[in-house]
Amino acid sequence: MCGRFTLTSSDERRLGSRFQISLDASMENALGRFNVAPTQEVLTVQNDPEADDGTSAQLARWGLVPFWAKDLKVGYKMINARAEGVLKSRAYGPLVKKSENRCLIIADGFYEWMKAEKPKEPKQPMRFTVDGGEPFAFAGLATTREWEGEQMTSCTIITTEANEDVEPVHNRMPVILPDAEAEAAWLSDKLDADEAVSFCKPLEPGRITVKPANKKLNKVGGAKEGPDFLVPDED
Repeated sequence: MCGRFTLTSSDERRLGSRFQISLDASMENALGRFNVAPTQEVLTVQNDPEADDGTSAQLARWGLVPFWAKDLKVGYKMINARAEGVLKSRAYGPLVKKSENRCLIIADGFYEWMKAEKPKEPKQPMRFTVDGGEPFAFAGLATTREWEGEQMTSCTIITTEANEDVEPVHNRMPVILPDAEAEAAWLSDKLDADEAVSFCKPLEPGRITVKPANKKLNKVGGAKEGPDFLVPDED
């Protein structure tokens, strides 16, 4: 699974150029993040017929809240969608079939936890980056619905089996689209459901680097997030 990730960059121009989007002040809180957690707002790229390039940057609550859900808590259980069963899912199947519900979720790293050698010791968080720390896009699904009188967009990250870079720490990994061409194809209305699922595979080995992170990450909200979260404990 993928339960925490990073978007450490606050460079709006760089991110805008990389993903061909415009960022405004409302999106500042989604940038410069070292510990993005479920239910928080994340930066996505979604199809937008009113945009000049056909896509736009949008904030979305991480943890999908389907139209039939009566409680936001359901989002905690829907932060990830398994690629292997996504088409059969009541919640995800209809979304993956429509380009307007496929999205990019922007990140520059993600975390998984390695079990400690001794049972009572805390787990060691490990951070995975791509191509030396460059921004990348998870393959995601998003939906917009009314909640308490307002429009709310929520999203989920699609996961797949781990590649050999990730497997020593965890047997699953998020689907990372390999390049800008794949990102554009994921959003394209020319992609049918089966073709979309074919994109949901492990990233080719060798592009991912893993390093230990700080154990402050073991508790969401336990410490103010910052660059020190990426520095492992002295012990």
